[in-house]
Amino acid sequence: MTDPKKTELRLDSFDQSERLDALNLLKKSAVRPPQTGFVNLHCHTFFSFNAYGYSPSHIAWKALQEGLEVVGVVDFDVLDGADEMRAAGEILGVKTVAGLETRVAIPEYADRVINSPGEKGVSYFIGIGIGGSPEPETKASGVLATLRATAEKRNLSRLSKINALLGDIRLSYEKDVLPLTPLGNATERHIFQALIKKAEERFGKDRERLADFWSTRLKEDKGRISSAMRSLPGFLELLRARLIKEISHEDTGCSLKSFPALEEVIGMIRSMGGLPTAAWLDGTNEGEKDIRNLLEFLRSKGVGVLNVIPDRNWNIQNAEEKKIKVKNLDIVIRTARDLDFPLIAGTEMNKYGQKFVDDFLAPELNPYLEDFQNGAAFVYGHAEMARIFGKGYESLWANRALPDESRRRRFFTEAGELIRPGWGSRSAAVGEEIKPEDLIALLKTKRGKNEKFQ
Repeated sequence: MTDPKKTELRLDSFDQSERLDALNLLKKSAVRPPQTGFVNLHCHTFFSFNAYGYSPSHIAWKALQEGLEVVGVVDFDVLDGADEMRAAGEILGVKTVAGLETRVAIPEYADRVINSPGEKGVSYFIGIGIGGSPEPETKASGVLATLRATAEKRNLSRLSKINALLGDIRLSYEKDVLPLTPLGNATERHIFQALIKKAEERFGKDRERLADFWSTRLKEDKGRISSAMRSLPGFLELLRARLIKEISHEDTGCSLKSFPALEEVIGMIRSMGGLPTAAWLDGTNEGEKDIRNLLEFLRSKGVGVLNVIPDRNWNIQNAEEKKIKVKNLDIVIRTARDLDFPLIAGTEMNKYGQKFVDDFLAPELNPYLEDFQNGAAFVYGHAEMARIFGKGYESLWANRALPDESRRRRFFTEAGELIRPGWGSRSAAVGEEIKPEDLIALLKTKRGKNEKFQ
């Protein structure tokens, strides 16, 4: 008999065939729990950094176990897990979407920090509901390659400074860092994982000497270091915070010129069939304080979806900080409603301790659950309409048949609620002249009969 726990471990193998084989084995004995209606459209996987080492297959499996309505991955700077996420969703019958997250330069905000701490004019930015990688030798493929190369350049710059700072423990990017991620898309956190491993190899079982080493290098009390070392994830975050602070004053990888322009990335996302999506942090930085102005500016550039990470904006111990951020969360959601921006939520999972799914029943968050459910349905509806019929949100058909964007958003939200995973792709079942209401009627019929489009 197959041991489910051991099979689950195989979901995070660096071998994709092994991951999908494990997923199919788990499916045979899976019991589908009741749907919660909860969503998570912002998970990072081990193709960038997931604190638990989860692959896209593992994310989909967890979504099934948790009864999520829709789940999505947005790895940093790559689409390496997008096809697997879609395949895993079809195997398990889970609604999935995929995209990527990156950072962009916004010269109009060059005098203000937006959502990337300490970096004026730089903004985290997302493409969601992406249909697939761009064709080779296209402008979009060039931008995507630049995102990856730029991230690697930043990593190498920081690693060089860290090696100089630590002196007697030096990392090789190729030998120590890149093997920690399946396809070589290393992140800052991989560097610190590798550092911890290298130091432990150096000092072996001598925890006293190891604590002395880190205490000296990090200029931190030895007792606190010894305590932090008991938890690998906690120590990783302490190490990252201390070393980044040490090198940040001379780090040259954070100027506006180090990041692609907002318009470039929007063009890339659209050419891949995705939805350009703004990322909101917490409303405390200067660039986010007038959130209406920021969203109207982004809409003028072609951005139409807003991503929020709710947990860090309400689940806060400090009462004063919580009061400010809960108020800001309410402001941004009400502003998004007023401007008709679909909202998506997620938990990231690139830091240990972050939840797999938000506590949407918490009184601070529950009033907004429907907003996030509708946003998830909208993104899934767009992605599946594009995949099945070639009729995504920005398709020629959608622009012609639904010129009013508010009505168009409602249409794709309803389609997302109706479409089930695994309904086929690129069907010739409908033509360009079909009316939106007739297409919705067709989806309702197919759902009732549980038929696939062929």
